[in-house]
Amino acid sequence: MRRYISLAAIILTVYAFCFASGCWLLPLEDTHTHNGDEHEHEGEHEAEKPPPAEEDLDPELAMHPPEVREQVKRTTVDEAIEMMKKEAAKDVIADPVMISRYLYRAGSEQDRKRLEQAAVDLLQNSDVAAARGNALAILASFNNSRFDLRVRAAKSDPDTGVRRAAVMTLINDGAAAASVLRELTKDPNADIRQMAQDIYSQLMSRMGDEGIIALVQDLGVYRNDASALASTQLVVQGAPALPYLIDAVMNDNNRHRRAAATTCISMICAGNNPSLDEFAERAHATRHEEFEPQRREANLEGLEPLLYVLQNDPYAVAREAAAQGLGYLGSAKTAPALAKALYDPNDHVRRRAAAALETVSAVGVVKQLADVAANDEVAQVRAYAVRALGNVGGPRVIEALAKATQDADAEVRQHAANELGRLQAQQALGALVELFDDEDEDVRWAAVRAVGDLRNKAATPYLVKALRDKYPQVSNAAERGLQKLGVAKRKGTGFDEQG
Repeated sequence: MRRYISLAAIILTVYAFCFASGCWLLPLEDTHTHNGDEHEHEGEHEAEKPPPAEEDLDPELAMHPPEVREQVKRTTVDEAIEMMKKEAAKDVIADPVMISRYLYRAGSEQDRKRLEQAAVDLLQNSDVAAARGNALAILASFNNSRFDLRVRAAKSDPDTGVRRAAVMTLINDGAAAASVLRELTKDPNADIRQMAQDIYSQLMSRMGDEGIIALVQDLGVYRNDASALASTQLVVQGAPALPYLIDAVMNDNNRHRRAAATTCISMICAGNNPSLDEFAERAHATRHEEFEPQRREANLEGLEPLLYVLQNDPYAVAREAAAQGLGYLGSAKTAPALAKALYDPNDHVRRRAAAALETVSAVGVVKQLADVAANDEVAQVRAYAVRALGNVGGPRVIEALAKATQDADAEVRQHAANELGRLQAQQALGALVELFDDEDEDVRWAAVRAVGDLRNKAATPYLVKALRDKYPQVSNAAERGLQKLGVAKRKGTGFDEQG
């Protein structure tokens, strides 16, 4: 496949060059030319065609620099076989595997047989581990890849590096390698177990529905990182994996598998929608056009299963993953369920539910958010509830945020000040200036910034006092606040009040 992709890239490059040069890859002669004239020059045109370059005939070779291609092309079969027998020399820029693969593709039937036999002999008889590793990599690319010998090496070669190399070659052997890899995931050698699990997961990702089912079964299996590897492959599969993941979250008895499947659904279905766009705008998210990823709409096929898990799963880790996923989807339909989850017995679920309500329209659940922001026993839950309130706005929200400036936890007070400043809540000036004397420097900094954003002349004496704060970021924020009010300006060295 890589060979065909490279060939396509070369063709597209040629087309691009021709168009950029003002040339067209279409006949330039008059379509009404007499037949006799056409035949008159036919032989001449044929003679002018240059023979194709050798690298054009072998796209895999064309991927390498000229000096590498030259070394590969001037190496003989005998030399390649000798190179296989030892580690690559420092002055060799093309390794024996690359050279042997090229010679196998370009050579005669006799050359191929010699290379095959040399690789088999090395794998079976060489005392040099590097030589056996070379033989494995080369064999895997031959027409007869000697599956049996590579499996034997994967299971029993005395060198761990060679065994790993053998395991890696099995990724292209399809279903025949699946049972071997499964067996190797229980090998006494930890390196082999890990490699086998990784290759198995990659192999399953190529095997359609059957492979997806096998990957889902590995979710929640922590041995050899099986669950993480399976999750990665399932997320790459995308929408085709959703039916099997949804079945797992609804019906599987293994709670760890349900939780992992819930996370996969969340990642597959995450995307853009109006609620998330509005959140990004409110948060003043900076977008750089050249780096902005392609917009992908949220897949709401995940909505119902995630709601089901949040509302029904007895395993708190699964409910937490569902709350997080619903935040990724951003659908306003989920706000009531997330509001109910604000009272979940597990504080991690409550925290995720509050965080999700930052990206879900929470206009209808302000009462619950305000209650949690004031009363939840866990500071982080209160902090996320404060942030979610800030994304709603309105008099009830400002009242709740002003109350949160008196919270026992500094992080909650800081977030409350940030949100009041962003909402430019004039009625909260008194609550904010009280924070100018807060024991936490980050809280003072957030409060001074917020007051500066209010642009309220009544704040002038408080900002002047804050100029003397020992924390430079606080005093700098006070100075900028006074500049916004137009009562002060920065001098070259120092600060002047304007009368």
